[in-house]
Amino acid sequence: MAVSKNPSEKPRKFEIVYKDDDGSESIWKYDLDKFPNGPISVEQKYPPHYEKKLKAQQKEAKLAKSQSTLEKAKAANKNDKSSRKYW
Repeated sequence: MAVSKNPSEKPRKFEIVYKDDDGSESIWKYDLDKFPNGPISVEQKYPPHYEKKLKAQQKEAKLAKSQSTLEKAKAANKNDKSSRKYW
């Protein structure tokens, strides 16, 4: 292990771990020698139930969106038929 000459010198490589309320975890890895402006990699870790829950939410949102589009199309068709006037 290398001993730095200046003890107040900040480390050049380090990790910061962020934990969210839903149980997911983000690990941000920094290496200031490679890239001084931000992290060089970010790892996402999710709890076991998280991915199933996310897929279910996406499926429900997609279904709701398609139903609302279909309902709008039916309503527009219905209005077009009743308001058609020829000459």
